[in-house]
Amino acid sequence: MTSPSPHVPSRGILARAARNAGMLLGGKGAAGVMQLGTFALAARGLGLEGFGTFSVLIAQVMVLTGLAAFDTNQAIIRYGVGHLASGDRPAIQGLFKAGTLLDFGAATLAALATILIAPFIGRRLGWGPDLILMAQCIAPLSFANAYSTPKGMLRLFNRFDLLTAYAVVTPAMRLILIGVLTLLHLGLGWYLAAWLVAGMCGEVTVLWMAWREAHRRELLGGLTRSLRALSAQNPGVWRFSIVSNLHSSLSMIPTQLAVVLVGWKLGEAAAGLFRIARETGTGMMKPVDLVNQAVYPDMTRLVQAGSWRRLTRTAVRAGLAAGAIGAALTAAIWLAGDTIVSATFGKAYVGATPVLIAVCAATSLRVLAFAADPVMYAFGRPSVPLRIAAVSSGLFVLLMLWRLPLDGLIGAGWAFMGMSVVGALLSTVFAVRMVRRAATGKAEVPREPVESVAD
Repeated sequence: MTSPSPHVPSRGILARAARNAGMLLGGKGAAGVMQLGTFALAARGLGLEGFGTFSVLIAQVMVLTGLAAFDTNQAIIRYGVGHLASGDRPAIQGLFKAGTLLDFGAATLAALATILIAPFIGRRLGWGPDLILMAQCIAPLSFANAYSTPKGMLRLFNRFDLLTAYAVVTPAMRLILIGVLTLLHLGLGWYLAAWLVAGMCGEVTVLWMAWREAHRRELLGGLTRSLRALSAQNPGVWRFSIVSNLHSSLSMIPTQLAVVLVGWKLGEAAAGLFRIARETGTGMMKPVDLVNQAVYPDMTRLVQAGSWRRLTRTAVRAGLAAGAIGAALTAAIWLAGDTIVSATFGKAYVGATPVLIAVCAATSLRVLAFAADPVMYAFGRPSVPLRIAAVSSGLFVLLMLWRLPLDGLIGAGWAFMGMSVVGALLSTVFAVRMVRRAATGKAEVPREPVESVAD
């Protein structure tokens, strides 16, 4: 018996994605403003050196969390679309349990690794025993980032309204707590504690939202505690999750690991400046990431339905729209970057502006091909974006190690540019190749999301 084809919405995919992204933007836009406000308060309250230390402490936990964490949100969408269409409740329950197990198992490993590695990192950066202890005490921050499965569930259910509400919980709490600490002139340890508490509150919130929605849709009937044979009705889910984990781990290199690298090469004050540039630049490009999140489920449906012309049209239009947004934001930063940075963070942080311009320009180039990754994941081929990320991230690290000692902080900007150009070109080539081969019948479109081990 042939399973029903995934439903592809009759309305335009980009219109649907824009509606969902618009809802997310309401929350993420507010969250972005709150996060920038939080960093501005922390930067002013801790000073340049203190803020640099704060940035490195947070970054080292996030690096280990990213290395351990599985991007289960990708597997939830890739497998869940078919299960929802066919009404296979046991299969979707197994998928949710597998994702949750991976999320919290990875968080545990990351926390333990943080405790063990903190003395090594501390010695390299010249930290005393107190700072090393602080680095170990914030190890539970890894659990505050174990939200990939519940976010994937809400995306699968098309509950972008709930994702919007969730998006403001952690940033709002951090802004309030850091604001109070700044007014009271408290020390670094309090800032780290506030960051941890707010993150845990956000994690509890998204878990409650996702599982409540699953219950409302009557998907939890007959749910057991058994963890046996979770992949029986989701063949290949462990491999898919492991490969997507490696891909998401590589994304930590130009974000969190880069902060640590700058701290090692140029000192903690430079790490603070780089954090300002990265957070501001990537925050301004957040609308593009929101469209990516919104469009992925529908791209999966288009691949499973074999609607190649519509898939191509959607990807091209999305890339052009994203590039236009990026170019406009980059121009604004080029014209008024010093004023924006000085007014937000203080005159001591104006040195971050050149890197901020480079980050925005690099991100603008990369988002031209942002739809390529969702297309490749929709084909059940997570190893391809993984290989692309490995090449571009490796190039980024090499450029950082080469240019930072020669050019100073702007060397990080050149590294971002090189990584973005290479990543965009490779993603486009491979995504186009997949679609063309499938459209001409030269490659079979897998109805089950399994990638050959020999591939």
